[in-house]
Amino acid sequence: MPATDLHTGLTSPDAESLRSFTETLPDEYHEWVTESGRTSRNDQILDDFPHPPTRPQNLDIIDEELAYPTPRSSAKNMRRNVTTADLVATTELPLLQQVNPYENAEEFHPVNEEGASYDLIAPFEGDEAPLHKLERVSDVMFGTEHMLSILNNPRYLARFREFLLEERPRSISTLTYYLNATKALKSIEYANSLVRLSIDVPPPAVQIIQNDNEAVGITANKVLEQRVQDGLNALTAEELPAFITSRCITITSKIVEERVRGTLPMKFRDTSNALAEVFCLTDPTRPDNPIIFASGEFHRTTQYGMDYVLGRNCRFLQGPKTNPNSVRRIREAIKECRHHSELFLNYRRDGSPFMNLLQCSPLCDSQGRVKYFIGAQIDVSGLAMDGAQMESMIDLQSRYRDPDEESVAEMPEPKPKDEFHELCELFSPRELTTVQENGGDLFQPLKNRATIRGHRTWLQRGGSVDSEAEAIRLRDLKSPLLRGSLAGVYENYLLVRPYPSLRILFTSPSLQIPGMLQSSFLSRIGSSASVKNELIQAMEAGRSVTARIKWVTRFNTEGRNRWVHCTPLYASNGQVGVWMVVIVDDDEETIINWRN
Repeated sequence: MPATDLHTGLTSPDAESLRSFTETLPDEYHEWVTESGRTSRNDQILDDFPHPPTRPQNLDIIDEELAYPTPRSSAKNMRRNVTTADLVATTELPLLQQVNPYENAEEFHPVNEEGASYDLIAPFEGDEAPLHKLERVSDVMFGTEHMLSILNNPRYLARFREFLLEERPRSISTLTYYLNATKALKSIEYANSLVRLSIDVPPPAVQIIQNDNEAVGITANKVLEQRVQDGLNALTAEELPAFITSRCITITSKIVEERVRGTLPMKFRDTSNALAEVFCLTDPTRPDNPIIFASGEFHRTTQYGMDYVLGRNCRFLQGPKTNPNSVRRIREAIKECRHHSELFLNYRRDGSPFMNLLQCSPLCDSQGRVKYFIGAQIDVSGLAMDGAQMESMIDLQSRYRDPDEESVAEMPEPKPKDEFHELCELFSPRELTTVQENGGDLFQPLKNRATIRGHRTWLQRGGSVDSEAEAIRLRDLKSPLLRGSLAGVYENYLLVRPYPSLRILFTSPSLQIPGMLQSSFLSRIGSSASVKNELIQAMEAGRSVTARIKWVTRFNTEGRNRWVHCTPLYASNGQVGVWMVVIVDDDEETIINWRN
């Protein structure tokens, strides 16, 4: 019995609860609404930090002829929502993938040369192979110049700093050290500017008294300069990739959730089959942690066949511009048996690069022993080419002329800042208060001081040391299990044995409740027999399937509305080895619309 689509308008609710992803998606577009208003978690974060959107009032389900609503994610996922400023003037969801430019490229077509030629394809005429555009974008995205553009912009720095407070609080000390060291260096530069402007141009009386025409010169501190550079390199190597990865997880989670619910806009039709479908399973007990199962989309995305992939470590996807720091972080996470997310360049079999958003997590048995690792991947090359919808990256891209473009409008150069301006931007709230209370005392009469001091109320910018310490303490109190889960839309997942067993072998930490492991997957489905039969038929046939079901637990026997997306991972004999089941919340009472 073929699967049917939830949005085809059929009257039977059971028939509408399950669908296969070989069909065509609906043609309707969404209407997206962006709102703001939630108070930031840390009240002392920079004042212009953009606040995440609030949820709209409850709305009824609307007819198929209207734009499809987007159900709300669960409360624990609300922090992933895209903010108004983060949308960067976009009015709709971004395209994640990018067409492979080398697909069927004529330069690799056979040629029939006249005469005594030995050419099988057209010879390469360049001096050296040019970098692919995505490789150039990757160099900029993960480079020090991008990090500096974030550190030197109050709004971008506020977002970066809040990310560290929320996700990587122990890295706050690195950021604080860099800012303090930079402030010290800027103080020296300001002192040097005073020397150049006044001290080295003394009046005649001073020259006569001193009888010395030698210039004072500048003051330099090579050790301090090196420490500022080291701090910048540390932030660029470790914190910037994590910040960008978190941003991409936020965006892709929204899109994958729409795909699972069947409410994805038409423009994603050509690439939607690869969403929530690219998985591989590795066995760390075997030498070199090889892939033992992989989904069909994994092979289509990477262009490597089943015979080549199975039994090999994933490193065959690495290439000349793959970031070695990314590889190191993944290797360390696997060695320490913990979850990790990473955004980095991989390469297909034809040599073309793609930006891979990888999440990997250990799978543990009932005794807590790591048995396997699950890897979930999404090709976000198109998102990366558009700057990952990060203002800092878009601003940086606008300053350069792309050699692949014929003409690019020249952007005006930013207005230069003097040394004192750059120093003032690094003042702390306490220093700003001191300037307000005492600044200009030697240049103003006493009777005017009160007026000057009361002229402006300084904004309290930045968080205190106490607030940052509290953020680290609260972060450490979070359950280690919850911190070890996949992020974003993959926060809730199951690994299920193939038909006819369909027993749950592994779960994400969020679903790891007593009695879950080794229980029947179908026993958790509280929907009608018709929906169960459709699921059984799809899983028996080994095809990807999505269903809207009632999720039943011992604590909720009536069931909770959820979507399940089931993807088969295949073994070397072509049989289904295990099912990856992604579970997405479906709260009908509240929806989110996103628009300009």
